[in-house]
Amino acid sequence: MPELPEVESIRRVLKNSLINQKLQKYKIFDQRINRFNTVNPRNLGVLLEIYRKGKILQFNFKNNSIFFHLGMSGRLDLNGIKNKHTHGIFFFDEDVLLYDDIRKFGYIKILKNDLANKQFAILGPDALSLSKLDKIFVMNKAKKSSTSIKKFLLDQKNISGLGNIYVNEILFLAGIHPHSVSFKLKDTNWNDIFLYTKKVLKKAIKNNGTTLSDMTYVLPQGVYGNNQNNLYIYAKDKCFSCSHKIDKIFIDSRATYVCKKCQKIIN
Repeated sequence: MPELPEVESIRRVLKNSLINQKLQKYKIFDQRINRFNTVNPRNLGVLLEIYRKGKILQFNFKNNSIFFHLGMSGRLDLNGIKNKHTHGIFFFDEDVLLYDDIRKFGYIKILKNDLANKQFAILGPDALSLSKLDKIFVMNKAKKSSTSIKKFLLDQKNISGLGNIYVNEILFLAGIHPHSVSFKLKDTNWNDIFLYTKKVLKKAIKNNGTTLSDMTYVLPQGVYGNNQNNLYIYAKDKCFSCSHKIDKIFIDSRATYVCKKCQKIIN
């Protein structure tokens, strides 16, 4: 699944290419992808800005916005070739944007701008730009949660943008076992989580995101990410720090990688 660094890397490429171009026409082929739309304007006008919160992109026009969620396997392909997995095509003045999604877990949503803000309002604070108040908000929610810290961090209503790869990385660097119960974490634990969240995400964005062995994630111009070469624990056999064997367990059916020597359950 494209997580915050992948979506942010996509945003930066598309912003450099599409801003100030007029969207001439568009076609969405699959109603599973198009199912949330409340309006279908024929003319959206000039693309003014591309925003992101968490894993969601917002293409902002004068009166409407297009939201893209890439789900598990979605791609935004710039000037590519339509294929059997293409579910939307957007024709701009100089470029064509294709939405491809093999598993169809993503969506395209078109809303009037007076409703657009509500799309981001349901999400927790963005993991890349946590303010002091955002951190207090997250910690207060955690104090009321009896779920595992991994499950808590994956919940987009608590903090938006983190997915399985980067939560594994953050918890490893913070020395916290993913089974630790959220409300038992101390302020020092949260300071470590916030510190490594910022470091892990910034490094991944610098490396254009993570492309795993399934090769699902690719930037709009056809370039793969290379952060997979800089992961500490995700899909690893030995601990980066102590060379101890990495255990692979499952939390809510998600692959979770743990060094029992370096990561302790918080009591």
